[in-house]
Amino acid sequence: MTKYTPDIVIVGAGIAGLWAFHRYKALGYDALLLESQAIGSGQTIASQGIVHSGLKYAFAGKINKLAQGISAMQDLWTAALRGEGEVDLSAAKTLSTSQYLMMNNKVMGELIKLVTSQALGNNVHEVARKDWPEEIATSGFKGRIIFMDEPVLDIPSVLRALAEPYKDSIRKIDTPDDPFGFLKTHNIEPKQIIFTGAASNAQIAAKEGHDHGLHTQARPLLMGMLKPAPYPLFAHLVGHTDKPVASITTHTTRDGELVWYLGGGAAERKKEANPQEVYKAVRKGFAKYIPNVDISNVRWATLPIDRIEGKSGIDGWIPDTPTIHSHGNVHYCWPTKLTFAPLLAERLLEKMDIQPSKAQSDWSFLPDIDYVETPWDEAQWTDGD
Repeated sequence: MTKYTPDIVIVGAGIAGLWAFHRYKALGYDALLLESQAIGSGQTIASQGIVHSGLKYAFAGKINKLAQGISAMQDLWTAALRGEGEVDLSAAKTLSTSQYLMMNNKVMGELIKLVTSQALGNNVHEVARKDWPEEIATSGFKGRIIFMDEPVLDIPSVLRALAEPYKDSIRKIDTPDDPFGFLKTHNIEPKQIIFTGAASNAQIAAKEGHDHGLHTQARPLLMGMLKPAPYPLFAHLVGHTDKPVASITTHTTRDGELVWYLGGGAAERKKEANPQEVYKAVRKGFAKYIPNVDISNVRWATLPIDRIEGKSGIDGWIPDTPTIHSHGNVHYCWPTKLTFAPLLAERLLEKMDIQPSKAQSDWSFLPDIDYVETPWDEAQWTDGD
């Protein structure tokens, strides 16, 4: 039986695994990417596609480590989208080049000071009322609008941009609970192994006895969706806490219908919660911020998400960097945010400290794998009652 000794095997074809895989292949590493479901499954396809600037994490009027760390990632993403970065995302689709913070007038004044000083180094400014988009101007909104230079990406196109150049080295693993057994069965002995399946990492590490000092936390979500959306909108409805009342991005179903995908405070609840809680929170938020927008005849859906990440110093807080837990040549990883995928790939390179072999193994004996469907095309839609 042929023995395979690739430089790197990555298990998990979400944004973290794909970014690292694409970069390492481009550098000449013999890399294999394994996925048990579909390319982009789990937390990645559930993402709203926002390449955060860090601004919304600085709502308290000060720049925290998370805000600074995320801000530093934007240049890497921008270069990649131009086809000039460490990975090539020039084939990816940008849904919007910017977003709005729609702030109630009562919001703390420190946020205004923050954004007007451009403390995070981004193109951030208040939008004069005369320059508001017509849809917002007629929505009944009474507050202030901050322009944020934060792109929103079409995640399916990002997945394809990262995967297609090296698709022959992305394969299906049919024993997701026993990846080491899978490698042994197929006589694959990698120099380094990387796990990027956020929800499954801890269980695999525990099974292999690699979990000493490993701590994770769950921050589940119940994302909302409504269709047909009245118009394209990419905005955060800002309240009085460090979480937006709702974060809205706009997407299109395979049938051409517009969907508002709804995160933020409205989605911050147990994934097993009654969907009516999400619909009620969204309706309440819209009634306060955009009361003239008629959503009486839309259809609704929810998406439960197992959002698992490395544990921060305080329960429930977002870690301010990616997390890597290593056991010899095995590395368990959590990027924390989509935006941090480049930083995770770089830190892994430093940890692994191996040179690319410039070889290319033939993985055609392993089963091929397809791309994940979008949440709005898979959802069970209801009238929301």
